[in-house]
This record gives sequence, structure tokens and C-alpha cells, in this order.
Amino acid sequence: MLKIKCIIDKVSYTSKPQGKDGGAITNRMTLDTAKEYSINEIKENILNGKTIRPSYCGGKQESWKSQQMFMLDVDNKPVKPKGMKDNEYKLLCDEYLKNNHRTYDDIIKYCQEINMTPNFIYTSFSHTDNHHKMRLVYILDKEINDYTIAQKIQLYLMRSIGEVDATTCNVNRFYYACKNIVFDSGNILDIDNIIELSKNINVDNKVNNTPTNKGKSEVERKGVQDINGIKKNNIIPILSCTPKLSTPESDNNYTIKAIITRDIKYLKSKYGNNEKITFETNQQFIDYIRININLGELLEFHNPSSFKCIFHDDHNPSAGIFQSPDDGAWIYKCHSGKCGVTYNIIGVIERLAGFQSRPNTYKFIKEIFNLEIMDTEWQKKQKERLQANADMLYGDFEFESNCPQTNKNINRIKHYLDRLIHIAMKNTYNEELTDEKGQVVFFASTDYICKEMGMSPNSLNKISQKLAVFAYHKLLNKLDDDKIPERLKKQAQAIIIKYNNDNPTDNNKLRHVNFFSIPSYNVNKFDEIEQRAIQWKENHYTMKGVSREMFYRAEGLEMANEIYPQYNKVTETIDGKKYIIDRTTTEKSDERTNNIISAIFDLIEEYGYATEKGIVQKLKYSYDYATTEVQIKKSLKEILDGYNLQRIRAKKEIKQQYGIADKGYPFIITKAS
Repeated sequence: MLKIKCIIDKVSYTSKPQGKDGGAITNRMTLDTAKEYSINEIKENILNGKTIRPSYCGGKQESWKSQQMFMLDVDNKPVKPKGMKDNEYKLLCDEYLKNNHRTYDDIIKYCQEINMTPNFIYTSFSHTDNHHKMRLVYILDKEINDYTIAQKIQLYLMRSIGEVDATTCNVNRFYYACKNIVFDSGNILDIDNIIELSKNINVDNKVNNTPTNKGKSEVERKGVQDINGIKKNNIIPILSCTPKLSTPESDNNYTIKAIITRDIKYLKSKYGNNEKITFETNQQFIDYIRININLGELLEFHNPSSFKCIFHDDHNPSAGIFQSPDDGAWIYKCHSGKCGVTYNIIGVIERLAGFQSRPNTYKFIKEIFNLEIMDTEWQKKQKERLQANADMLYGDFEFESNCPQTNKNINRIKHYLDRLIHIAMKNTYNEELTDEKGQVVFFASTDYICKEMGMSPNSLNKISQKLAVFAYHKLLNKLDDDKIPERLKKQAQAIIIKYNNDNPTDNNKLRHVNFFSIPSYNVNKFDEIEQRAIQWKENHYTMKGVSREMFYRAEGLEMANEIYPQYNKVTETIDGKKYIIDRTTTEKSDERTNNIISAIFDLIEEYGYATEKGIVQKLKYSYDYATTEVQIKKSLKEILDGYNLQRIRAKKEIKQQYGIADKGYPFIITKAS
């Protein structure tokens, strides 16, 4: 098990510490309080409100010993310019949020695009739905014992993510706790790889008595004194994370300003091709813009080989543009230790215009230069196949004549299947995202599907039932997680976390995002589809009764797992490793579930509601307390879904309605309204 040596405060906070709290935290988090923690223990302490210093270091940088964990602070606000009034700064912040705000979904997607995925991300105490504030936590497979290397890695991570709190380049900094962990990938960075990536970062160690200055003479340390001869303490390396356009090259350069303001009209008139250029693949498009668009000419530099960098306050020419000897791509390179950026055209435009996602950058470039990417033949074929399915549902009676019972069974909900097909069409990207039959795989929570179909979020159970009906009739495949590409599963995990944090009062927390594929509706499939429709009728199934329980009791475990694969197995991540936990049932488990169902309805009949405590009490002569309690936790979600029940918090008006005398606001089970 991986252990990380760091310092965690012993005091918990439920909100951001204020005033003297900061000093008290510093005094408590001394070097001798450092311990080794597992990743799960670190997350647990953060969730419990405890402040963390990711390095093995005391309050001052010179006490730094080692580091294996690195953190970044994304506050989504600009640095307050010196002398700016508070009301002016507020306007600046409002404008920044309007144009540059990055949600944690944006950050997650971007990190995955640049192959720099954090181990986990948590929101700060001051995070809101409209103003996302978060901390990214990176963990290496081994610890760093060289102070300069640790600084380089910290600065490299800051530069990679961009627009992070500049004070996070101080490796002795501590970070307050959080509201929620919104992303948990379990990703561990390879130490050799991150050292190689960060090796060209220039660190200006001007801190007196830091580990890199220890043992040096006064003459060697002379550089740490300011012009008045006063020694500086805790001066940290500076990294520019936002463009500072204060150079002659930018002041009189309208192209650069047009990119910053996203002035498409001006840029198209100056650089757009008369005839549109079309590429078959995204890679062809990328290769073209990297090699064929002269970056120096685009940015209108008089001397592209040497100019003042446009990304930091440059007093001497430190930047240049050259062609890569490997493939001829145009590269922007700053040689300053304060900046040191290396960008191709994509990076330059993305940084200047402040785009928060790579697809938006590509779209901007395509509009400027009149470029487009055509669908691949595979994409066209898949979309045509899906569109044929949609057309058949309401077409020339082919579907109705070949599958009459199916058409009758789904007639009232057919339009939902049509909408689902169009959701699949929107998710047709590449051949990697297909099932074993080559059919497009897409994922979506029932909450997302409800929104796409214009249904209320309160309709989650209804849409789940409709999906189950389509799956039973072989019109939709619900896929087991084992058959899903790893990248899709990670994206789905992020959706689960986001939903639960966006809906903290929802009693039915989202546990799983479903994966689907849609088969071709044709003469080779009609018999299989219609046979299921006949089984539906013979089993006297009804839409209202649709649940895993219904299919399991009538047709057995295999059918239940086909329609509800998410109840078959779950994947849990423990200390960075994934474990498959079987969720199939046993005869004894089924018996206990049936008895729990009976107990619930007996209590509802008698009192109008049931509680978990009441269920346990009612079954005390059949099973011991712990057995019943565990069984309730395992099967309650299925029971609620299958029997039109709901688990709600008994607030004041609910307690009055049912005459509940218990203290507090307990959860109760009632019939769904």
C-alpha cells in the first residue's frame, strides 16, 4: 500500500479558517507532526475538515525534507492589481468569471486531454455552483528528496494547468480542507516521467537558507539581498499563468489583440482561405495547422527569431519562433526562467484567447482559416444506421408489420426510444467507443437522459423503467462495465461525483452511470425483438411494475442481470486498485429481501410509513440485527424502484402528517406520490 509522508492538522474545520486560525494552524503543523498516510486516509482527513501540507516540511521552506504529493489551487479569480480599489476589483472578478470561469468538469477534461490527470480533486469551502473553487492533488509513485526538482515539478504542474493561484508554487504551503471530492481517478504519476517533463523549468531560488542555499557562504548568498541590503525571506519563484501583453510586440499588434478578444470577423478577413479546406481526420487538421501556418507571420513579429515574450513582463528579448527539425512544426519558445513556455499554434491561441477546452480552440482556428473536418466513413455509417432505426419507428409500417406485438407494447413510449437514438448519434466519435458487435457505445445518467428528453428530474424512476422496457425488447443494450473502455468509465465516474455534489439533498444518490449501445433494427433482428414482446405479454408484465425484482422473480437471475447489469457487479477503487465485487443474490438473501418487503408494507399499512429501525425490530425473531441491517442496505434501492416506494427525510410537516414523535428528522419509507 502506497504511503505518503506529509503533515495534517489535528483540528477539524467546517468552514474556511479565519483571522488567527491561520497562525494557530501553522504553529500546530510542525515538522515533527509529519506521518505516513495512505491515499484513502488523506482523503478522509480532508473530508473531515483537516488542513494538509502535502510536503514533508515545516512552516519555513528551509525545513523541507521530501515530497511525494503536489497540490494546485484553482480559484477562478484574477490577481488583484496593486492599488486597485475593492469595487473595481469586484468588477474585474465578475468579468473574469464571465469569460474565463473553469468548472471542475472543464478542468477534468483538460487534464485528461494533456495526460496530466490528478489523483483526486476537491472543492474548497468557498466553492459555489456559480463560482467553482477547487484543489487538484497529484501523487507520485516515489518521493522526491531534491528540493529543486520538487520546485520544478510544482511549477511544471502549474504551467500545465494554467490560471492557478500563483502562491501554490511555494512547496511549504498548506491547504485547507473541503466540501466534497468531485473527482477520484486513483491516477499515480510516474516519477521518472514527471522529472523528465519538468527538467527544463528554470527555478529562481532566491530564498535565503532554503535547502538549495544551505551551507553556502555570504558571498554565494549575496543574491538573496535586495537593493537596500536587507535579506529577503520566503521569496518564491514567479510563474506567469496569464498573458501580460505589455511589450512593444503586443502593444501595436492588432492580430494578437484580436485573438485575445476572439474577433473572428477581423481574423477571417485577414487570414481566411477563399476556398474551404477539408480534412478526413482530426489528426490531418492538427498536422496542417502546426506545419502549414507560419506562427511568426500570423502574430506579425518583425523579427520572429528574437522578440520580447508576450506571456510575461519581458524587458529583454527572450522569445523566438522556429520550425521543429523533426516535422517542421512552428514552435513558440520563451527562454526566460520566469516563463519558459513552449507552444505550437494551438497552445498560443488557446492561451491568448483563454479557451478552457481544446475543442473550442479547434473550432476557433477552423473558423479563422476556413477549415473543416469531415466525418469519417465509420462515423457516417454509424449515424446513417442510427437514423435508419429512428426512421423505421415511424416509417412505412415495416417495423409495425414485422414486430406487431413489440409495436403495441412500446407504442405509448416509442418517442422516448427515438430521442435515445438521437442521443447516441450525438455520441458517435470513433471506433474505439464500440461494443463487440461494432455498435456505438455511449454513456448517460438517467438524470442526463431526462434533461435531453425534456422531462423533470423527478421522473428518474419513470425513465429508468422505459429504458428497461427497451432493453427487454432488444431495442437497446445495457452494457456491463467489464465491456466498457477504461477512458469512458473514468468520464462516467466524474459525472457520478458531479451529480451527487450538485444534488446534496437528493435522497437517491446517483451510484452508477449506464452504458448503452443500440443494435440495427432490420429483418435479421426482427424475430428476436418480437419474441421478447410475446414473452412480455405472456408474463403479464406492465409498465408500472417494471423493476429488476419483476424480471428476476418471473425469469430468473440471468434476465435480471441483462436488464439491470449495474446490479450484477460494482467496481470499487481501494488505494488506487480496482476490485470487482459480485452483487448477485443467494437463496437466503432473496428470502430476507422478501421478508423485508413484507415488513415494509405491513408497517406502511399500520402507520403510513416504515423506518429501517422498524423493519429490523419487526424481523428480530427471524434474523439478528446486523444481518437485517446489512440486507436492507444491499437491497433497499431495488425495493424502492420495484415497488413504487420512496425514502424521504421526515421534516417538520412530514412528522406532523404521520404523527412521528422521534427527535430530529429521520428517514422514512412511504409509497411514492
